[in-house]
Amino acid sequence: MRTLWIAFVVLEFSLAVSISAFSQDHTKINSADSIAILQVAINLDAAWNNHNAAVFSNLFFEDADFQWHTGELLKDRKEIEQYFRQEFTQIPPEYRHLSTILRLRFIAPDIAIADGTIVVAREGAAADEKPLMNVLFTCIGKKSNGIWRIADARLMLPKKE
Repeated sequence: MRTLWIAFVVLEFSLAVSISAFSQDHTKINSADSIAILQVAINLDAAWNNHNAAVFSNLFFEDADFQWHTGELLKDRKEIEQYFRQEFTQIPPEYRHLSTILRLRFIAPDIAIADGTIVVAREGAAADEKPLMNVLFTCIGKKSNGIWRIADARLMLPKKE
């Protein structure tokens, strides 16, 4: 487990170092903000992995939207917390949530768009075991009072080859 966590931290740090390569406007990049946004993804994964709906939902703004790839829409932080509080009771503890930001673009100093993947898979699964969930995401992050939170999240199914 410790090895998995160390590998995850190294992966996230390497993304933080290379994040400027993914941005459209290099003049608007603030590396501290890029790292803070990556930390939101790490915190989101940790809250999900600990099945902590309160911590998970606190990473979103009060009026945030969260839309599933099925079209279901959660309309605010309270609804997000209630949904995940129920959902976490049904997810076995050995499943892990891994968010990977593939592209981060600042459209204003306090607004960013992140695109990436989310994989939910069983810890220790065989390489050929299908994950529980494998989706693409687009999130809009906003900084308020120096803290980055998720304002909007959309999940999508990957294009089938």
